[in-house]
Amino acid sequence: MVILHVLNTGSFSGAENVVISIINEFQKRNIENIELIYVSLEGSIRKRLEKEKIKYEPIKKMSVGEIKRVIKKYNPDIIHAHDFTASIICAVSAKKIPVISHIHNNCPWLKKICLKTLAYGMTCFKYKYMLGVSDSVFEEFIFGRFFDKKEKIVGNPISVELIRRKTDGSNSGEEYDIAFLGRLSEPKNPLEYIEIVNDIQREMPVKAVMIGDGELREIVEEKIQELGLEEIINLKGFLENPYEILQKCKVLCMPSRWEGFGLAAVEALALGVPVVATEVGGLPGIIDESCGKLCDSKETFVEEIGSLLSDSELYRKKISGANKRAEELDNIDQYISDMINVYKNCGVII
Repeated sequence: MVILHVLNTGSFSGAENVVISIINEFQKRNIENIELIYVSLEGSIRKRLEKEKIKYEPIKKMSVGEIKRVIKKYNPDIIHAHDFTASIICAVSAKKIPVISHIHNNCPWLKKICLKTLAYGMTCFKYKYMLGVSDSVFEEFIFGRFFDKKEKIVGNPISVELIRRKTDGSNSGEEYDIAFLGRLSEPKNPLEYIEIVNDIQREMPVKAVMIGDGELREIVEEKIQELGLEEIINLKGFLENPYEILQKCKVLCMPSRWEGFGLAAVEALALGVPVVATEVGGLPGIIDESCGKLCDSKETFVEEIGSLLSDSELYRKKISGANKRAEELDNIDQYISDMINVYKNCGVII
């Protein structure tokens, strides 16, 4: 039995992390007669897949012609497509092969009628399942109510043990007060993070870090220079293993404009790092007052982070709450069990 995981990117980010986790967990559990193949644009993801020993089929572009080529080569039993473009192209290409549409983010355009929602809505009739990482994904999809029988909320695969194992286990290295972890892109709102740090540093000395890269990199660098924060914010860029730095940070700040799930929040909690974030996507289901705070304005971010950095008793309580909340969110066994059931219901014998 062959299952293709199809993605419209060649780099590593949230959805890619989920797919790698699924494939690794299937391999770790020695699930027989199932071959999972990673299909995506050629790019830096190749090195990561080689390291993880995951079978990789690169494509030149996300097109019907390329997907049909891959289908002809592997004759898959299921196509598991990730996010909107890959889902649409796979639905058009697959003929009678069952297609799973797995949505990892809830873009603002989901809420209105436009070419994108019409294109995705038309292909929803083809999908055997529509998987979402949080309730908000399909609640905000303007046509979501018409396909509720196909929709299933699966969250993200979370292994607290694996996250903790990826730290270096030492207390050495540079420490930071405030951290940003994510793509330097509009959804993650890195420019507001810089403004939050700027406001806080006016009241107290702080050291901040930004882990991630993306299309706003140059604008982020200009903003840091404009505010004179070169000695305060360390721009690290993309790191294959960010956990070694994240574990040395006091607070994770997530001023996202929109999120699908918000995996970075769980990763921080697993390392005992409180999270202060906006109330978007899956974040309200992850963060509560025991382990951080959901904020509705820049001023609330500044106030809450300032309190955590200046009130040692409050901070200790939030650390304890973060570790406890992470344990509650650990779901890797249930997640893989749910995925096996999804594949079985698509006709795969496991």
